[in-house]
Amino acid sequence: MSKGMILTVGVGKGIEHAIVLSIRNSNPDMVVFVVTPQSRQNTLQRIEAIANELQVSLPPYELEEMTDENDVEKAYEAVASAIKKLGEKGIRASETTIDYTTGSKPMSAGALFAAIMEGCEKVVYVTGQRDPDTGRVISGTERFLTFFPSELAAKRFYLEAIALFNSHQFQAAKQLISRFLGPYELHTTSTTCLRLRVLRNLCDGYEAWDAFDHDRALEAFRKVDDKLLDCLPTSKQILKNREWVGRIASKLKSNDPGQRLCDELLVDLWANALRRLEERRFVDAVARLYRLTELIAQFRLWHHHRVDTSDVKLSELSSKISENMVRKLEGKKAEKGSIQTDLQADFELLDALDDPLGKALEDSRLRDALRRRNNSIGAHGLEPVSEEHANTLKEAVEPLLTQVLGEWRDLLKHAIFPTLTP
Repeated sequence: MSKGMILTVGVGKGIEHAIVLSIRNSNPDMVVFVVTPQSRQNTLQRIEAIANELQVSLPPYELEEMTDENDVEKAYEAVASAIKKLGEKGIRASETTIDYTTGSKPMSAGALFAAIMEGCEKVVYVTGQRDPDTGRVISGTERFLTFFPSELAAKRFYLEAIALFNSHQFQAAKQLISRFLGPYELHTTSTTCLRLRVLRNLCDGYEAWDAFDHDRALEAFRKVDDKLLDCLPTSKQILKNREWVGRIASKLKSNDPGQRLCDELLVDLWANALRRLEERRFVDAVARLYRLTELIAQFRLWHHHRVDTSDVKLSELSSKISENMVRKLEGKKAEKGSIQTDLQADFELLDALDDPLGKALEDSRLRDALRRRNNSIGAHGLEPVSEEHANTLKEAVEPLLTQVLGEWRDLLKHAIFPTLTP
């Protein structure tokens, strides 16, 4: 692949020697000189002359002129434009070297900033023994120092990516990381770039988990090597999360309703609702809390009474409940003949079975919150969902969760997303 090079060109005496040696050292296929009107007039000829003297064949070059060598912003714009010129010739920024040695200090600052922001492959700085009078490198003593701006840029992108991760904007974080890593995907092994790769896989995992796709989440978590996780300060919590997701994924595959209706599923849904509240996504929070209320009743009916709400067997219940309740359940028959109950019927059935949880809907807070959910735009009506409504439903559901699970907060620790730090 073709390589490019961009050099800032000042007007000092002797700089042409360093420029020619730098070009020979990098061996680019094309060069763009960033010049001022003065260096364009005075220095370019000297560069060509010293190249002939040193028998260095200059590659094809173009000029990018800036009008004020003391303006950092203009220097940045000029170097960015030079990068674009190389791109038009098929030379990517990731295959471009920038030498900022011989321009003015503002030119050098602008060039370095452009190298970082535009994703250039490397930056070269020419050093060596300096003339005590002029401070310039003495010809013949030049040494070339190289560093890779990708690591500096990676740190900035990593900070932005973890901010997105911590706000649960996983898709945006993945897009940011992929956009940065694109040019460096195959050959960058810096610590920060490794962290970015790990974080991208984790975004896949947490995004899938947040959407209750536990299988896909587990697959993404398993792509991350445990040793690579050590580069993140919250690796212990991530390992807890991975184990938690694996447990749920395994149980949800079971044919046993008791496995599928597990403690972990209820706590997982509660944690998800808390995240929606934190994000102020109140419609989503209410939807999850409503489903959790329904699951709590289904959980209790199965584990205490062996009633599967997706296929209620009246023959097994008729002797335990009133005739009125039997008729209500018969009215729930689906087209195929199976009886499938809803939230209201689940709690009524629990009450008919003399289960204390069956009195839950007598709590006016819960009853009113569920009614408001049904009338909301997120369910069957047109009313908005407020923060107060979401929090009221949360406060009404929490004691029901405790009633069916007992002490569940130790489980919750495994379902909490980590907060990453730089």
